[in-house]
Amino acid sequence: MARRWLRNHKLMIAFILFVVGWYMSITSGYWVIQRAEMIGKDYRMEYLTAWAGNWNYWILGIGVILIFAGGWYLYDIIRKRRKFEEYMETESKKKFKENLRDIEEIAYKLGDRYVERFETKKREWRIK
Repeated sequence: MARRWLRNHKLMIAFILFVVGWYMSITSGYWVIQRAEMIGKDYRMEYLTAWAGNWNYWILGIGVILIFAGGWYLYDIIRKRRKFEEYMETESKKKFKENLRDIEEIAYKLGDRYVERFETKKREWRIK
């Protein structure tokens, strides 16, 4: 059940990872730069980072990783959605049948809503 929920909410999760990564990178990056005395203190930013102390180095690293992971998943999901829409918009039954396996795989990875659309299109084309 948990995997199904994750699959259905993958876009939201990727976006949250991306945003949290940016937040962590900006706040911890500020702390690291300020600590190196490259910039002066800003008490508003100091309030956001002082609680973590030297852990800000780790938070910065994790933030960068989250940016890349979230960004990659966002890109991948958007790419799969576009590909799925392209396949579903085809007016050729032959083209649809040729790409049946790809469409099914993409639909499964995108979630239940897409699987349902895929099944509806299969019934429409009378494909088993």
